[in-house]
Amino acid sequence: MLDDQQGDLFASPARPAQEGAFDAQMALPIPSLPVQEALGTIIKRDGRKEPFDKTKIAGAIFKAACSVGGRDRDLAESLASAVAIYLGKRGFGVSASVDHVHDAVERVLIQMAHAKTALAYARYRDRRGRIRRLRGGDMRALIGELEEARHERESGRGAEAQTLLLRTSADTLTSWDRQKIIDALVRETGLDRALAGAVALEVERQIQRAGITTLTASFVREMVGAKLIEYGLAEYRDKQQRLGVPLYDTHNILRGATPETVGRDPVATDLVLARAMKKEYALSQVFSTPVAEAHLRGELHLHHLERVDRMDSTRQSIEYISRFGIALPGSGAFAAPPKHAGTLLAQLVKHSAALQGYFADTVEWEYANIFIAPYLHGRDEEELAQFAQMLLYEFAYNALAHGDPAPPTVLRLYWTVPEALKNAPAIGPGGAAAGKTYGDYEHTAQQFAWALIDLMRRTGLDGVRFPSPILEACLGPATLAAPGYDRFLNHIAEVGAQRNAIRFAFERQAPPRPRAAPPWQTHHAVLQQITINLPRVACHAGKESALLDELTRLVHLAAAGHQEKREFIEGLFDERGNGPLSMLAREREEKPLLELAHAVGVIAVEGLNECVQLLIDAQPHASEEAAALGRRILAHLRARCAELSGGARPTLALGQNNDEKVSRRFATLDAQLFPKTTATIVKVDPETQALHYTTGARVNRLHKLNPIEGARIEGSLQHYLEAGAATTVALPEKAMSAAAIADFIKKTYHQTEVQRLSFQ
Repeated sequence: MLDDQQGDLFASPARPAQEGAFDAQMALPIPSLPVQEALGTIIKRDGRKEPFDKTKIAGAIFKAACSVGGRDRDLAESLASAVAIYLGKRGFGVSASVDHVHDAVERVLIQMAHAKTALAYARYRDRRGRIRRLRGGDMRALIGELEEARHERESGRGAEAQTLLLRTSADTLTSWDRQKIIDALVRETGLDRALAGAVALEVERQIQRAGITTLTASFVREMVGAKLIEYGLAEYRDKQQRLGVPLYDTHNILRGATPETVGRDPVATDLVLARAMKKEYALSQVFSTPVAEAHLRGELHLHHLERVDRMDSTRQSIEYISRFGIALPGSGAFAAPPKHAGTLLAQLVKHSAALQGYFADTVEWEYANIFIAPYLHGRDEEELAQFAQMLLYEFAYNALAHGDPAPPTVLRLYWTVPEALKNAPAIGPGGAAAGKTYGDYEHTAQQFAWALIDLMRRTGLDGVRFPSPILEACLGPATLAAPGYDRFLNHIAEVGAQRNAIRFAFERQAPPRPRAAPPWQTHHAVLQQITINLPRVACHAGKESALLDELTRLVHLAAAGHQEKREFIEGLFDERGNGPLSMLAREREEKPLLELAHAVGVIAVEGLNECVQLLIDAQPHASEEAAALGRRILAHLRARCAELSGGARPTLALGQNNDEKVSRRFATLDAQLFPKTTATIVKVDPETQALHYTTGARVNRLHKLNPIEGARIEGSLQHYLEAGAATTVALPEKAMSAAAIADFIKKTYHQTEVQRLSFQ
């Protein structure tokens, strides 16, 4: 406590110093050596030499003294002389380093009983050192600087220091705790703890300067993010950012003033707000910056971003239910394999609704009438009709009662039992083998399919349209040659004439199974769909070769997006039942319901018609040259998908976009960016005036093209598509006979390569 005993000579007036007096006052532990040659140069940190200037030392000492109340410049100069004497006695010769000089100043001040001044000088020296390290990129140097500033500020403020309160997301009000900010940064971003401390301390300092007393967690997070960017740590900012919906948008959503919520109930606003956050999360965390930016620019479209934690679509088997029953997601409760047809129906509807929570798009049920047939064997016509009514109305009721309109369920119906199932042991009531093959139940399956179609025909006469399910009649070579099929086809055609929810799938050859799998396992699953904006590429390219090169780049980008989605989805699978998608990973007979490795990533096309038109000023329906160009574009894309498939990467399938919203989005963006180029190709809806392209790989039907000719052209394009390829034919206003529609279906099957057909 030297200062307490003797006072600080620098803080009080002093007599003019005599240089000889310093030898008596400095009891320094150095040999009594004669003074060496006077110090001539100072060696700087970068190696340069500068003349030793005692006045600079005097100035630094005086500046330190002033910070503790000193005001005697003469004494500072005398002490600088003492430093020069000390350095000479230490034997440095004619040169000394900067650090040697600083050490000498501190030693002289302490020995001459100027401890407070020595401490101020040391702090100044330390601060200069931190500044040098900061300039060299050492962010840890901020810690000492900011801690010191906070200490000085708080010591001056004393008992009047303000209390900061934080309103958390858990609806609590707590005192400010900088350590929690540090812990959160380390936990969420992996930032070095020292750097996290520097950021948190600077945020605290900024808040105190602003005089804010009550904060929200989101506000603090925004400030932390801004500081991370300021310090060149943007990659860490991306990891800690907060997701949310702007207050203005939330205000409109809650009041039904947005397209998604107009006329909807509060359940809908819940979903819209939640999905907005999921979409933001997907673009910032699931997908890489190049993929996300390609989506935002409108080069690509990442489908169902608001449902990023789901897969796209699936084709399931009812045998899974009849063999194993169903289990409630996230619960140990389960229902045993159904013993009665009514129980099977109840479990089918519930299981289908549960699966809809795992997939963003359609859930299809393969061989629906065939797998149900063992439960209906021996029923008369009236009982079959009653069961058909229960099934259709249950699915329709679930679709209408759901707060969030889901894509319709699809029931795939077969008139003949496919070869893959004909000799397979049938599973009957109670999950037991029925003692027969599925081929033995073919007649019952036909009766049930007839009952479903007949009910849809009769309700259609009264103007009833089922929102779900869609019935898909599957036609193949064996089907068309089977006894009684012509009669059944005419029966279906009557429903088609009513524009009801029915479509036709043409399986001209047996679809190959990607692997040997039991009939109950998932038949097909789409991981995700990414659509390429073909007209946008044509706007840039101008010619075919440049267009194909750009398409190659976009396929690579889309493939990266599928890989990123699969890596994210893998983290949601958990066979122990803890993950959000664990139901799909639950194993039966040592196999999961769905094997993620076999899920397909679809790369779809949009606006092929307009793309071709931009390149050669002709549409595919107008000339063979234009149609051939469309086929070359699709062939190129399919080849690139094949090259990038397999191994550790998802299998890629070229498909067709069928979402009109995507068509409108691309057309609107392109019209803004390329108004002159797109002026002649963008289509305008006559009712809504919305801009759009010709969806997918379809041809422009506005030119009153002959339906079968349009189907031939689209079929030649669908030859290259493996997913989502479909042709829709607009029926004339005047009624068409069922026989005429049935004849058109047959012609489409035999004369074209159309994969799916529906009427509107």
